[in-house]
Amino acid sequence: MSVRESIDAARKLLLAGDKAAAIDELRKTIERHPEYVPAHRYLGALLLATGDAQVAIHSLGRVVQIEPGDADDWNELGTALHSVGRLEEAEAAYRRAMSIRPNDPNAACNLSLLQRERGHADEAEQSLRAAIAGPNLTAAARPVLSALADIVHERGDLDQAARLYLTAAKLAPDESAADMQSLGQVLSERGDRAQARKAYHHALRLNPRLLRTALSLNLTLPIIYSDAAHVAQAREEYIRGLEILERELEDRIAGAAWAQIADGLVWSNFHLAYQGENDKELQERYATLLARALDRGDPAWRAPLQAKPVTGRKIRIGFVSSLLRKGTVGLYFGRWLTDLDRERFELCVYPLGGDGDALTAAVSAQADRARTFYGGDARPSVIAQALRAEQLDILVYPELGMEQVSFVLAAMRLAPRQYAAWGHPVTTGHATIDAFFSCEAMEPQGAQSHYTEQLILLPGIGTRFARPPQAAAAQRETLGLPHDAVLLLCPQSLFKIHPDNDTLFARVLSSNPHAILVLFAAPHPAITDQFMSRLQKCFDDFGIAIRERTRVLPRLDHQAYLAVNRVCDAMLDTLRWSGGQTSVDALDCGLPLVTLPGAMMRARQSAGMLKLIGMEKLIAKDIEDYLRIANRLCGDPPWRAQLSRQIRERCRRLFDDAEPIKALEAFYREATAPE
Repeated sequence: MSVRESIDAARKLLLAGDKAAAIDELRKTIERHPEYVPAHRYLGALLLATGDAQVAIHSLGRVVQIEPGDADDWNELGTALHSVGRLEEAEAAYRRAMSIRPNDPNAACNLSLLQRERGHADEAEQSLRAAIAGPNLTAAARPVLSALADIVHERGDLDQAARLYLTAAKLAPDESAADMQSLGQVLSERGDRAQARKAYHHALRLNPRLLRTALSLNLTLPIIYSDAAHVAQAREEYIRGLEILERELEDRIAGAAWAQIADGLVWSNFHLAYQGENDKELQERYATLLARALDRGDPAWRAPLQAKPVTGRKIRIGFVSSLLRKGTVGLYFGRWLTDLDRERFELCVYPLGGDGDALTAAVSAQADRARTFYGGDARPSVIAQALRAEQLDILVYPELGMEQVSFVLAAMRLAPRQYAAWGHPVTTGHATIDAFFSCEAMEPQGAQSHYTEQLILLPGIGTRFARPPQAAAAQRETLGLPHDAVLLLCPQSLFKIHPDNDTLFARVLSSNPHAILVLFAAPHPAITDQFMSRLQKCFDDFGIAIRERTRVLPRLDHQAYLAVNRVCDAMLDTLRWSGGQTSVDALDCGLPLVTLPGAMMRARQSAGMLKLIGMEKLIAKDIEDYLRIANRLCGDPPWRAQLSRQIRERCRRLFDDAEPIKALEAFYREATAPE
């Protein structure tokens, strides 16, 4: 049999579905003709496709030894090396491919993905830009532009990301559904919901089975509402969108594989909670929609798992988080991990995404097991299989609803016991989440009615905050603030400030002509402009000049942000969504704050903290009482100074409290105890 006939025989065996025989035939061919590159190339590709990357590396390595001048061969070798974690060798292979063909889109995308995985986002961007540096881009450059847009989007440059996604879509219009979906996401984040919906419609015309796009089209909410009526209208639109998805689901997923369905469900209804209502019913309906879709793909992924006895061994606990870094989630829940009793518990940490920091690295280093899911691995279908294989006793999601991937994972049964926490303080609605951890000091009476999960109340504020170092003293002028005004800080992200707050702010400023409201800008100026336009309409009704009576500061690092707290006179907490980390920071700086607790936990966080430190005098009973307290804070400097001293003396009670961790451990032990 000739070499060509042997290759043809291997192809026929593969077409017949007999991969093993095809691989065997190719090996025989190589034994007879050890320098025949097509046989090595074909064998390497087959081995890589069947998951035998280690052996594939040998075959692909022989290819580039014999004929080192083909960019595709180096790229294929890089892919194999990358898949087994030999990252430096993989990077060298990708670079070799690009040295042969500088604008090779596959090698550029693979190299940038690897560089991002290694934490080198700037280098990843440079690799992609180098691949599109020439004039007259063709359709082959589309994936490079898309990957570059992803990087730019992640770092927050929404305008450039939108341009790149649109350029990519124009290069290959018939293949642009994913780019139009991403463009819609960027436009939505920019506050342009109408144009975002047009992009989603375009994507669905190209590919009607895109689940994520269908979710985006039907459920995307405004970031800034124009008034309370707009909130009510958007909520009705969301409900109608759910009804459409519930009707159309079967048609959209008919014939789709489980992995395709799971990965297609990656979307987040994050903004729903900021309408300030009881979302239990809507969350349950959304979670049920995901469950129906996953069950159609493969019901085994939601089936109960048999709990294994823990007698004589440590309880194996896994934590899945995309936000386990220095920020609200990391500061709130980092010590849930690091302070766990390692004599009783085995700690497993699974960060999602590659944008971790020193806190992520520190927590991962202390864990018994840590695996970061990034790039192509950061998909529900991949992560779910990996987590099932870990055979965890308990799986904890600290911030379900804050991002997209973990919410899909939580719809599956990946451990016998699965719990959520209040990183995003709203029920998940998932039947597969067995309990929801919250704070005893912050939940109202009857709070269980707000949750589909069993509500577990932890002592105090539910966590063990490490007290941060005091911010360095700063002058108002260096922060862009007037030295002679009463500065009222409202540090919430603008999307958290419900329209109900506008009149409240206006009444405080109207009664205190020397007071100025201090706000922080949104990540994109369009969002800030929308918010300030709304606020101006209300202020105009009160005769308040918004330019003179407000200051909008740029986004700051944490130390500079704390310095702003130290130079302000008081903090105005917001209705419907109170401060959390912002209130901790304010109190630690001795900044008095006034709050009016609402119906649900997310509107009661500041009140809970004030009760714990014995400062109930700053908790209002109603709107008029809020105004009374705010007016006294503005007009009574000696009282304000007294409050500040008391807060500084007492707020140590918010920090380094070991009781929540002890309560968590006791719950874990009880949950895994033999029945």
